Amino acid sequence: MAPRPLVRAQNALLAGPGGQVLVGTAIVLVMAAALDLMGRPLVCDCGAIRLWDGDPHSPGSSQQFADWYSALHVIYGVGLFLALVRARPHWPTSWLLLTALASSAVWELMENTPWIIALFGQAVGAPDYHGDSVLNAVGDTVFVAAGFLVARALPLRWTIALVLVLELAIAFAIRDGFVLGTLRLLGVSVPPV
Repeated sequence: MAPRPLVRAQNALLAGPGGQVLVGTAIVLVMAAALDLMGRPLVCDCGAIRLWDGDPHSPGSSQQFADWYSALHVIYGVGLFLALVRARPHWPTSWLLLTALASSAVWELMENTPWIIALFGQAVGAPDYHGDSVLNAVGDTVFVAAGFLVARALPLRWTIALVLVLELAIAFAIRDGFVLGTLRLLGVSVPPV
């Protein structure tokens, strides 16, 4: 049985690098547009646009392109690579990467709902969190892609070492991360920086 025209068109679009870049760009642009429609600011309301903001208590936290939480998105990208390559070992890397981008976009949309913002912002000892700017969400998605590509390039033991180093760096620098953040969400008091 011949594939339907839509399936043929999808396969043709994803067959070449140009189509894959187009789909990846569309994923990020749709995410940015949706966040804008949700009322998220495009950039920091603080009046400055920077590549990095290392202070989790500053007005630029989760508003600039990168911050300490960008390392968590690298870890998320590593996790997506490991899960997707196991779940879909026959897929080309480009399709797995597009799936990771889509997953990151969905997370960014969920993360910026009032319920998740309140959940993160009201956790015991957590820094104030008011959601991400569109710029920060795009940066987070870039870091997910970076984590995915690093996990693809490195041997597993080096990938695990990288994840541990990033988690420890975040824990020591701003007293947060996957482990400490999860403890906070469970109600355990973790003193802030």
